[in-house]
This record gives sequence, structure tokens and C-alpha cells, in this order.
Amino acid sequence: MSMPESPSTFSRGDAEDWLYHEAELLDQWRLHDWLDLFTDDATYHVPDGIDDSPAPVRAALINDDRVRLEERVWRLVTGPAHAQIPRSTTRRLISNVRVAGAEDDVLVTSNFLVHEIRKGQERSFVGQYRHRLSPAPDGWKVAARTALLQNSVLPLFNVSIII
Repeated sequence: MSMPESPSTFSRGDAEDWLYHEAELLDQWRLHDWLDLFTDDATYHVPDGIDDSPAPVRAALINDDRVRLEERVWRLVTGPAHAQIPRSTTRRLISNVRVAGAEDDVLVTSNFLVHEIRKGQERSFVGQYRHRLSPAPDGWKVAARTALLQNSVLPLFNVSIII
């Protein structure tokens, strides 16, 4: 997706297109292309629980910086992630997209439902995404991505896909 003429014109429609593109990349297991959506100092966070308020000590299912995110993609794509042999198939549904922010720092919130099917079993993850996007010469990039899992209060077992 290319950057709009003026970053301040980033609309809900732009955000929906961007989110659908990201979901497509993840569902098609194009993880290197997905990784290209992130800034060099990006973070990917999945806190334990739906409250992402800052706390001195807080558990997280995932708390990656760019380096750890690259390692995660490498493990999933090259095979050392044994929990993904054979890999899952997923389908993501996105709704309730909202956009707020300034020209160089846009916050996009949306609700998600991720269905995962692996080895004849199906499970779902439901929650809210918070993407902080920044304009870049080749399009909008993720500076921070948070997935607040509504069902994180239930046993989730091994979360081995990118939520």
C-alpha cells in the first residue's frame, strides 16, 4: 500500500485496506512480507490479559522488539518452530476499525477474530488490535502492534502463530 498524498488524510478506509492486507499476508503465511510492514524499532506485544496498562512487572504472551520479531518469523518459516509442523491454517476477520492520531503517528484500533486449524483441531482468538502506524517513503509502517486477547483468561496452551 502506498502512502497517501498527505499523511493526515489516513482514513478509516485506508486503515481497513491496510489491516486487510496485513491479515492476508498472515493467512497466506507470507511472513517476510508481513515483517516488511514494521519499522526498524517496532514492537509486537500480546499482554497477559486484556488490560495493557503499564505496570512495573507485567506478564506477556509475546513482547517482541524488531530483532525478536525477525527471529519469530525465521523460526516459523524455516522450521525450528516444532509447534508449527505441520503449520496451521488461519483466517482472520477484522471489524470495528477506528482511526485517531496526528499526521506522523496514527493509532488504528480494530476488533479481530483469528481462527486457527491445525491437526484436525480448531481454536479461536478474539480481541482488539492496536496498531500505531508511522508514514514511511514506501507506505505506512507499524511502529507498535498490540493484540489484546479477550479470551486470554482461558487456557490458551501453546500460542505458536502470529495473533
